[in-house]
Amino acid sequence: MEYFHKFLINSATFYTLELVAAIAGIYFLKKNTEASNSTKYLVYFLWFTFIIEVIAIYSNITYFTDCEYFGFVYDTVFERNIWIYNIYSLVNFSFITYYFMSLLKSKTQKKVITLMIYIYIIIGVFNLILNDVFFKEDSIFTAIAGTLLLLLVNVLFYFDLLKSNQLLNLKKYLPIYVSVGVLVFYLCTTPIDLFSQYFKRVNELFVNVKAIIYLIANIFMYTTFTIGFLVCAKKNNNELNT
Repeated sequence: MEYFHKFLINSATFYTLELVAAIAGIYFLKKNTEASNSTKYLVYFLWFTFIIEVIAIYSNITYFTDCEYFGFVYDTVFERNIWIYNIYSLVNFSFITYYFMSLLKSKTQKKVITLMIYIYIIIGVFNLILNDVFFKEDSIFTAIAGTLLLLLVNVLFYFDLLKSNQLLNLKKYLPIYVSVGVLVFYLCTTPIDLFSQYFKRVNELFVNVKAIIYLIANIFMYTTFTIGFLVCAKKNNNELNT
């Protein structure tokens, strides 16, 4: 029962933060009608993320209600929601990398990053299928390779930023909020995902530490997104809202 209460608190926090960030994104688009396509896609992706989280909760409902609800998934490969998050993680890393790639100035860098995204997706799909992790556990390849891809594109993004006049007005530059949010989140959670492969699910200490880290990381990321949308929405200069 105590674990159930923790689950409810954490889930309510996640969903509320995701929903608030998505709503703030819509507010930003309303205030900046000429926002770039990549920014529009970012807002749409936040709504997509929220929908995925709502769908994925079926597994927890099944578990905590002793299969009273969604009992048809019991003792099937769909009993756990790992398969949803394995698909989502691959899409998520690919999209976020695309978002920052679209901000790069160099056409050569864009082509290279685009190629890397395609390679990442292809290898990621084969990894899920051939290594038999799709329904069983989080894909370590997806997490590690995706995080490294994000780090690379963000380094290129920051180098471009250093050479631009945007440094004079970072407070009104939406991508910087997105960058800080996702980097802190994945640099904190990817090591946890890696270590989780070496711990049993019955390891209560590790489960609690993982839940706390994910809670804090989610709060930071979605709060950063929300602040970014609200602060940048007050600026009418669309040049800053790429």
